[in-house]
Amino acid sequence: MPSLASMDNNSLLSNVTGLSILVITLIVNVSIQIKTHVISSEYPFMTTTCIYMGMLLFLLIISIASAITIPTSKKLIQFKYEATLNDQHPQENLISTVEKLRQLLKGYWVMAQTGSPQFVMATTPLSSASVIICAVSLALHISLLRHAWESQQINKSVYKKSTSAILYMLTLGVVVGTVAPIWRCFTVLRCKWFGNYNRNHFSVEKFWTQRLCDWKESDISFFSDGENNIKNNILGFCIILQKVIVVACKIMELIPVVVIFLFMRCFYYFKSLMLTPPTASSSDDTNEDLSRYVLLLEGGVQNTKYTVKLILGSMNRLIHYAERDKRNNLLKILKKSVAFHGVETFDTDQIHSLLDVELVNSWSLPIISLACIAISIPNIHMGEVSNLLESVVVGIVSTHIVEESLNKASEYVNIRRATVMLWKEIAHKHKWLNHSLKRSAYEGKSATEIIKLFAHRAEDILNEFNTSTNRKRVEKENLPLKVIAANSMYRIAKTIMHTYESNNLEITEDELFSRLSVMIADILAACFTNIPRVIIMKCRESAIEKRENSVRDAIRFFGRTTEIIKILETRELPNMDSEKMGFIDEWRLHFKQP
Repeated sequence: MPSLASMDNNSLLSNVTGLSILVITLIVNVSIQIKTHVISSEYPFMTTTCIYMGMLLFLLIISIASAITIPTSKKLIQFKYEATLNDQHPQENLISTVEKLRQLLKGYWVMAQTGSPQFVMATTPLSSASVIICAVSLALHISLLRHAWESQQINKSVYKKSTSAILYMLTLGVVVGTVAPIWRCFTVLRCKWFGNYNRNHFSVEKFWTQRLCDWKESDISFFSDGENNIKNNILGFCIILQKVIVVACKIMELIPVVVIFLFMRCFYYFKSLMLTPPTASSSDDTNEDLSRYVLLLEGGVQNTKYTVKLILGSMNRLIHYAERDKRNNLLKILKKSVAFHGVETFDTDQIHSLLDVELVNSWSLPIISLACIAISIPNIHMGEVSNLLESVVVGIVSTHIVEESLNKASEYVNIRRATVMLWKEIAHKHKWLNHSLKRSAYEGKSATEIIKLFAHRAEDILNEFNTSTNRKRVEKENLPLKVIAANSMYRIAKTIMHTYESNNLEITEDELFSRLSVMIADILAACFTNIPRVIIMKCRESAIEKRENSVRDAIRFFGRTTEIIKILETRELPNMDSEKMGFIDEWRLHFKQP
């Protein structure tokens, strides 16, 4: 049932309609089998079948009642989310960027979890009632199975042993389909305050019937007055039926509440006998402060302190699992970056473009082009090459996330595709546009020859493209991915050659590798200064159905980049607008200013 809440209105309507057709068809089919004596009239088969059909029909009614409520509950949760969002500010005494992000993530995660449509639906009495029905169906199934074995009904079947196998599979399905909802109900009801159950608990909140009331109050223009009256009478009956269903489910909800309440009482009693009471920790105050981020519907979760504790526990686990990935080589290469000069020097305007259109720069593509040259230099210690390549492999994942969040314009989309295509070729084939990157292919060549070789290969691809198009202008969004990758390599290789030649410097392998490594480090560091902003953007996903997954991704991204943020927060950043810092060309423009 909670899965219905993850759907939009059109999907919800189609799925509930399909479920209704399936259940009604199944009930009609079973009724025909009863009428034709296909199902034995002996006890308990007939009785159990009728009970099964009744429970199935009631589950369908509950699902329809839930579906009617879901759009209204989403609007209420969204309203509460937007109201709470304005109060989402980090504590003033938190100095570290990491601490501020962690505090912000706690609030967003609590809102995302408690504001999740699935969580909201799971906390309703209708969900608890469906769990009771599932538990009863499991008990009936076990009872019926036991009776069938004792009466040797299974052995009388013409299918013999296959009947037993089918029964085992059905039993497994029933057990799994029952245990999962029971565990969910147990977890959710622990978040409710048991002392809150009184006579007001059985009142029907307005949101249960709000949608039906809206339909009743709106007249259909092409209906006559009499037809509108009929419609209003039908909807009036549906409103009464909806209230009856909700009250009935609230009564049924008391059963698991009492069971869980008694279980928890006994658990804490025996726990207090064996263990000394824990002293209050400072984290309790934090959890209490975060209770204001719990998004509540009327009659929903009341034990906010315990709810926050559970949610923060899941967040800490997400961060812990993300932090387990070692990024030592990436952290080492970031420490080589000093002043972000590589962002400016990897390309220069003095290199004439071979394309008729001017392409924007991205974060990832220059890093990959520089890395291709670096790993091809033959006489560099293999350990240094491996460390550089590993740092690029890890770093490129984060640069892609930054680009997807900040560089959304259409001109960047094709460049990202080219980057992904090129990176897959490098990772799987160890080639750059069908040219080998193995060091053995460059044995005997000097550093200057290697750079010229990459420049010539890229130039050949660009000239071939210009020839095939007769130098007709092609929009940048329609450029082949191979051409985009070649253009990046051509400009970078030519820039390196121009830098050494203009300064009358000799290109040595060690010095070239060191220069390329620093350039890569500078670009990575500049890109990673946007990580805190990207994390916050992911937390502020507007679509309620996507919000929980988006915040979960933000938490994992935070866990993977915590050490990176700590390194970069000690660096002096250029005086740029935060919006412009997401674009590498804006960094380059800033550095060119006197």
